[in-house]
Amino acid sequence: MSGAPLERLVLVARLKADAYERARELAAAEPAGDFGEARIRRSIFLSPSEVVFVIEGDDVGAQAREWFDDPVRSAALSSWLPHFDGPLHVAREVGVGESRP
Repeated sequence: MSGAPLERLVLVARLKADAYERARELAAAEPAGDFGEARIRRSIFLSPSEVVFVIEGDDVGAQAREWFDDPVRSAALSSWLPHFDGPLHVAREVGVGESRP
């Protein structure tokens, strides 16, 4: 990725009460994803009650919209949907801290 600051998109969903083990399996098996020519880094964070998808890269907002709108590329998310207890939603970055020596 270039020296420009990365854009970050964070998506959060509450998990159903019995979904944690299946969510662990899905996260472990999750492919890197096809974002075309875009350079994207994707991470999944999991707690017993929530899953957090962090997508970082160049112009990540536009790339994610294209990904969600593409029926083939967005199919990877469909395996997660039955395990969500409510909608997948965006968490906005509202503060950034930086440590200096």
